[in-house]
Amino acid sequence: MDFNIVKITAFIVLILIYLGVRKFFKKVADFTEKLGESADNEEIERLNTKITSLEQQINHK
Repeated sequence: MDFNIVKITAFIVLILIYLGVRKFFKKVADFTEKLGESADNEEIERLNTKITSLEQQINHK
């Protein structure tokens, strides 16, 4: 009977560890997604300013 209790307890502990690891990686994924979005927006703004300056240079010539 004790052996079954140990198996059940071990199974529950494994499930809790699985859920904890899954939650951790979800938070990491959300964090990296936010970083990527902000980096993309900054790069788009930088490229738009370059395009504008190049258009002005072309129009002046």
